[in-house]
Amino acid sequence: MIEETKIDDSKDDLDSSNDKKAIPDILVELASQKAKFFCNEIEEGFAAIEVDNHNEVIKLRSKKFNRWLIKLYFVLTSKSVSQDAIKQAISTLEMFANFSGNEKKLEKRVAISGDDFYYDLGDKKWRAVKITKEGVTLENKPPILFTRGANMKEQVKPDLDVEVKELIEYVDKHFRFKTESDKVLFIAYLVSCFVAGIPHPILLLYGEKGAAKSTTMRMIKSIVDPAKQELFSLPTSKTDMALSLANNYMPIYDNIETISSEKSNMLCMAATGGAFSKRTLYTDEEESIVSFKRCVGFNGINIGATKSDLLDRCLLNELERIDETERKTEKEVWSSFEKDKPKILGACLKALSKAMKIYPTIKLDKLGRMADFTIWGYAIAEAIDIGGEVFLEAYLENQDKTNEEAISSHPVASSLIALMKDKREWVGSVSQLLTQLELVATREKINIKSKAFPKASHTLSKRLKEVKSNLEKVGIYFEIRHAGDYKKITVENINLEDSENNVNMIEKEKTRKEAAKRNQIETEVEIDDFVRTDEDN
Repeated sequence: MIEETKIDDSKDDLDSSNDKKAIPDILVELASQKAKFFCNEIEEGFAAIEVDNHNEVIKLRSKKFNRWLIKLYFVLTSKSVSQDAIKQAISTLEMFANFSGNEKKLEKRVAISGDDFYYDLGDKKWRAVKITKEGVTLENKPPILFTRGANMKEQVKPDLDVEVKELIEYVDKHFRFKTESDKVLFIAYLVSCFVAGIPHPILLLYGEKGAAKSTTMRMIKSIVDPAKQELFSLPTSKTDMALSLANNYMPIYDNIETISSEKSNMLCMAATGGAFSKRTLYTDEEESIVSFKRCVGFNGINIGATKSDLLDRCLLNELERIDETERKTEKEVWSSFEKDKPKILGACLKALSKAMKIYPTIKLDKLGRMADFTIWGYAIAEAIDIGGEVFLEAYLENQDKTNEEAISSHPVASSLIALMKDKREWVGSVSQLLTQLELVATREKINIKSKAFPKASHTLSKRLKEVKSNLEKVGIYFEIRHAGDYKKITVENINLEDSENNVNMIEKEKTRKEAAKRNQIETEVEIDDFVRTDEDN
């Protein structure tokens, strides 16, 4: 902790004319003797302070650094210092950080350096676990890679004597997934959370009441990113949402019923990587940038995600309801889990180490929506002896499930599929299609009064583009072109086309065989006639 910093209270290292120096200058000089300054990729200033042979990284514009400066000055002078002096000193130190040419990419909890991964244990000694192709080691003085948030909690020391295969046993013991495929995907996902720098799928757990959704999420959070506050409700404002994503490596949102378009977009951004900007307080031109690439998760009784972009990035895992005869007290559940957690963590890290050897050798003909996760998941499944092909089949099936969910929750997509159910092709204007879809939607009990259902033809075009790839997955293709003063749309159902082609081929083959049979009979008759004529002669 910074409070343990040992400071030489003699004034020999400072200029003898301290009493003539301005207090901000004294603070800058004191801080420069005790810390190194640098900035991150978005020009935020940081200090690396050496304490008991390890570095602690603190953001300059933070309460913790503010208090550290106050302590430095108090130890030296036995006097307090004003916030104005603190602010002036921090501004100067920020200048040093930004113009020193020393820039570092800082991460929360998981980082990459060269070909190696590092996992921040979040302890007072700032230790980290180093994961390489050769193995897993505990580093007492890792490179400066991490910054910590107020919600981060210390992780247990991983048990590195555990066998990788034991991870499957511990997942079976503490988690209850409804299908074997969901379990396979979860194991691959859990280990992949320790892979830095890639887009991660969003874990969506759902199930009926009594399926231990919240408890399961708390356990996952505890394995990957232990925190003081483990679960969040979905923030109401965009700014609060951005902050919860930025300040937690694995933000988990509990008991979600629905997710708005704005929140869906932010979750998509968090999964694949992005940044959120807002006006800096008390300025008109400066922007504050909040960047993140996170392992996001949420749960609910139903699948709360409805937007196709969000569902494309999700892993849908259903939990099984716990029978009354199998229920345990909260104390029993967590006592058993905490006892096994060092082994679970160790097995995850060792599995990743094995997967790092396998990863470069993998060449797949088909990748899922989250391409990096597909390859890493394959490598992880191979490392644990689940089998890469087993994982790949499970993931692609899960993608089909998310696609079905995206279509069923999209009124335009659902209406179009209903319209094309027995049609091979539909051609007309976009406005004519809207009229047809309204009729079909009414018949199919689809709510045409909802905001998601278009009220004008130009809006229909936008809604169709939202689910173009989803529709194509189920064999519905469309093309919109300008035709003079209106837009012409052609919709094709290749499922029926294939069906009709098959029927036509069968009919043609049947006709060919019948014709061949007739030709054979006619040939045999001609031969018989020829033979009889010959005999008569």
